[in-house]
Parts: sequence; C-alpha cells; structure tokens
Amino acid sequence: MGKRVLAAGKFDILHLGHIAYLQQAKELSGPHGELVVIIALDKTIERERGAPPVFPEEQRRKIVESLKFVDKAILGYDTNDHREIVLDIRPDIIALGYDQVTDTRALEKSFAERGLTTRIVRLEKGDAGGLCSSTLIRSRIISYYSENGRARDTSDH
Repeated sequence: MGKRVLAAGKFDILHLGHIAYLQQAKELSGPHGELVVIIALDKTIERERGAPPVFPEEQRRKIVESLKFVDKAILGYDTNDHREIVLDIRPDIIALGYDQVTDTRALEKSFAERGLTTRIVRLEKGDAGGLCSSTLIRSRIISYYSENGRARDTSDH
C-alpha cells in the first residue's frame, strides 16, 4: 500500500530542480501512493522574499498539478504555523528539498504530540542540469534582456 507524501514550495518559474524534487517525493509514496504539493501563497512569498512572485498563486498551483507525478496541488494557508496544513492533510511523509530550512526534530516532536506519525525525509539535490534555480533564471532574464533584447512594439495590439 502506498503512502501520502507532502511536498511544498513556491514553484515560481518552474524549472528542472523543482521537477527533480517532486519526482523524488513521488518515489517516496511507493506504488499506489499519493503526492500532495502545497503551493506558497503570493503573500507568503512577498513576506519571505520581499517581492511578489512572477506567476500568481493559482497559476503556479495549476502548473504544478498538471505534472503527471503530482496527484494534488493545493494552496498553502495564510499562517506562519505550517503545522496546521500538515494536521489537515495527515501525510505519512513530508519530503523536504535539500535547501529547505526547518528544525526537523522539533517538527516531528510537534506532530507526535498531536498523534501524527509523520516522518520527515530530506531529499538529495537531484542532478537537474541546466538552470535549476528561480533566482538564477530571473538574473539571466534580466541580464539577457538588458544587454540583448529590445521591447516589442505592442501598440497595434
């Protein structure tokens, strides 16, 4: 029997690093398992990054949910306590990306106190190749178009 695995992130400008992370998370679910992905709210990204996402939350949710190995994608909650959504979803496993920062021991203890046996698994950095960072992609776009691009004339449209 498969397991319910929970993965989470911003997923702004989807790239191969995101794909590697979500594929590894899906593998943890086993046969007939389920991968549920939490998509950060726009206001959460703005609060953490100091800038809004490129793609609005509902577009990011739809893009992630369209991936064949994602069973369900939902928007995160408007709270700083990420345990609330975990209590609602009740996953067997939370798959953390190699670069996601959290105190896993404190989190597991907190879940146990609430009757959950959720295990937290830190995934390896996958060999995604190419541009596998939203920050690098944004920088490349800014650099490329400031040096090489020109504005498209949209006055006729």
